[in-house]
Amino acid sequence: MCYYVNGMLTMPGATEGFINIFDVDTTLMKYDAVQMVEDIQTYGLYTYEEFNAIIPLPELVFNAFNGQYLKVSIGKGLITLSEIAELLIRYAIYL
Repeated sequence: MCYYVNGMLTMPGATEGFINIFDVDTTLMKYDAVQMVEDIQTYGLYTYEEFNAIIPLPELVFNAFNGQYLKVSIGKGLITLSEIAELLIRYAIYL
């Protein structure tokens, strides 16, 4: 299954930690803005430099997949650094 997010087609398969990171207000069908701020305050955000030091990748890829939010995703237990590295290896041929 593929998802369109912000006008882009996401990677299919095993990408749960890249989508639905924040709680959704089901009435408004938008991220719960208050909870999103709380999650960011709790877990922080990656800078490209910080993430690239852990898992090297082009900045374009980091930005395309909202890499800054992966720190929240990891903190909430939605994905691990090992899983992210495996996805990068799997999809590297498309980069």
